[in-house]
Amino acid sequence: MGWQCVQRFGEGGQRSQEDVVSALQFSRDGDYLAAADNGGRVVLFEQLKKDFADAEDLDQMSLTSQEAQMRPTSSGRGSGNGSRNTANGSPDANARGEALDCSQGREQVYYKHMVEFQSHEREFDYLKSMEIDERVNQIKWFQSSSSAMNLLCTNDKRIKLWSVRNKKARQITNFNFRPNMNVRPSTTSEALSASRMPKPRKSGLSVSMIVNQQISGGGAMKRPYGLESLKVPCISNVQYVMGATCRRNYANGHLYHIHSIDINTDGETFISADDLHINLWNFEVMNESFNIVDMQPSNMDELTEVITSALFHPTSCNILAYSSSKGTIRLTDLRQNALCDQYCKIFEVQRPQDNHSFFSEIVANVTDVKFTPNGNEIIARDYLTVKQWDLRKESEPLRVYSVQDVLSPKLVDLYENDCIFDKFECCMSHTGEHIASGSYSNTLRVFGTKTGEDELLEASMTPTNVHGASEPARTRSPRFASLFGKGTAEPEKRKELDLGTLNCYAKVRHMQWHPNTDLLSVARGNEIYMLCDVPGVGAFN
Repeated sequence: MGWQCVQRFGEGGQRSQEDVVSALQFSRDGDYLAAADNGGRVVLFEQLKKDFADAEDLDQMSLTSQEAQMRPTSSGRGSGNGSRNTANGSPDANARGEALDCSQGREQVYYKHMVEFQSHEREFDYLKSMEIDERVNQIKWFQSSSSAMNLLCTNDKRIKLWSVRNKKARQITNFNFRPNMNVRPSTTSEALSASRMPKPRKSGLSVSMIVNQQISGGGAMKRPYGLESLKVPCISNVQYVMGATCRRNYANGHLYHIHSIDINTDGETFISADDLHINLWNFEVMNESFNIVDMQPSNMDELTEVITSALFHPTSCNILAYSSSKGTIRLTDLRQNALCDQYCKIFEVQRPQDNHSFFSEIVANVTDVKFTPNGNEIIARDYLTVKQWDLRKESEPLRVYSVQDVLSPKLVDLYENDCIFDKFECCMSHTGEHIASGSYSNTLRVFGTKTGEDELLEASMTPTNVHGASEPARTRSPRFASLFGKGTAEPEKRKELDLGTLNCYAKVRHMQWHPNTDLLSVARGNEIYMLCDVPGVGAFN
C-alpha cells in the first residue's frame, strides 16, 4: 500500500494555540467532515465525488488559497448562535497535482469548505473561581429524520446540540430614502421626516413662514417626498446560505471535565464521561441526566484510577465500554442495573510484578477506545502501543501493534516535559484491514491487520517521505507469521522515529477514517491532511 496526500486544509507556519485542531469526525455516510479547534470553532466540509482524470473540471472546482483556509482570520470570528458561510474551499494546488498523477481514471473523494460557526465561548465558573476553556473536546454526528445536519459538541463543562441547515437570506430593495442619504438604522424614521421638510434659510425665516410663502405664490405646495411618492419595499432576491442554530444546551451535569461523548444507536440517548462519572442523557431533556457509572471513592485519597474514554457499541444499544488509566477496558450491560458498577467483561494485560517500574502504569494508560466496524473487536491506544482485543477473549489481546516503542529509553525525558501524558487517538478503516494512530514529529503509523504491513507516514504533502532512522531488520514471531498467512518467519523492514531529531511538540493526535473509502483524515496543528492509499505504489519510495 502506498499513500498520497490528496487534499490539505489550513495554513502551516506560525499559528496561535486557538487554531490547533482539537477534534475530527466524519458523518456516518462520509458526506461531511467536522473539525473543531481550541478556539471553540467548528468547521464543516462537504464531500464532492470527482473523477480526477478530468483535469479541466477539477480546475474549475479549485479556488484561491485564501478560500481554502480551514478557518477565517480572528476578525471573522462569529457569535455563539451565528455562522460564517463560505461558498467554496479547496485543497492545496500541489495536492491536486499529485492526486491527478497517481489516480488517473479513478474516482476520488474531494471535500470543500461549507460553513463555520462558533460552538463554545470562554466562560468563568464563579463558584469554583476557574476559567472554562472554549476548546471543543469531541464532536459526534446525530442522525435525524429532518434534512438538517445535527452535531453534538462538548467542551469541558457544556454540551450543545447544533443544527446546520440552509437558511433563506432575503435582499430587500425599493426603500424610501435617497441613495446618497447617510441614515443610521436606529433613526431611519426621524431622518425621513426631517428630509421631507424644507430647511430654513440663514435669513432667520421659520418653517411656517416658508410654507406660507410657497402657498401664497400660487398653486399647491409641491412636496418632493409626499404620500404619492412613497414606495413599498420589496424582496428582490432570495438566497440560501448555510447557518447553524443551537437547539439544546446540556449544562451542569459534571463536576469534572468532560472528555468523551457518544450517541446511542437508539437515537434517543447519549452519554457524557468525565474522570469519575458517566452520565446518560435524553436528547429532549436538558436539565437532568442519570449517573450510570460512578468511580468516585468515598475518600478521594483512595483514588487509584480514572475514566479516560467511553463509547457505545455500534449495533447493540445496551452495551457500553469505557477505559481507565490503569490500562483496563470494561464492558457493561445497561440492562443489568441502573448503576452499572458491575461490569460483565474486563480486558486487561497482566503485567509481571518483577517488571514493574515507575513508568509502567503511566504508559499503560488507555487514551482512546474504538469498536471495530463489525462490533466484534476493540482497539485501544496506550502511550506506546495499539492493542486489538476480541470481545470473546479477555485473557490477552489478539494483536499488539508497536507505535512508538522506540521511545522507551527516553521515558525520563518525556516525563520531565509532560509529553508522557499526551493522549493519542486510534482508528480503523471501514473494512477492518487497517489501523492508524499518531505519534511525534508529525508522523503516524498505519498497520495492516491481515497483511502485517507497518508503515510510518508523515502528515504532509509527501506522506511517505519520512526522515526516520535506519531501517533495522526485524523478525516476526512464528505465531504472528502464521497469523498473517506466512509459513515461516520472514525479516521485514520497519522505519522508526529518529530519536536524534525527535520533535515532541509536533504531534499527530487526532485522525478519522472515512466510513466508506480508504481516505484518512489527519490533523496536524492547524492543518488537516486527507491521505489516500494508492494501489501499486510502494510504501517507502
